Amino acid sequence: MKIYKIPTPTMSQVIMLNDSITTAEFVISALRDFFDKPLKEAQELMLNIHRDGEGVCGVYPYDIARYRAACVKDKARALNFPLRLLVEEIR
Repeated sequence: MKIYKIPTPTMSQVIMLNDSITTAEFVISALRDFFDKPLKEAQELMLNIHRDGEGVCGVYPYDIARYRAACVKDKARALNFPLRLLVEEIR
């Protein structure tokens, strides 16, 4: 039997940036719907993003991180929110 060496996927973090237009309710909803955060954790993370200017929504393999960030951006744009998210590789 041949043994294959499967490479470890590159992990990336999704970072949500604060802005003065996107509502707290939308941020909490996005954290719950797209990053599977429980309500209390989503509320705390929203406050951290507001206070610190950014916050890590989660750490995922690169493709999944990009997909989740894109889904949130699409929903934000549909509601005319300028919400920005970054996907950064973890080294």
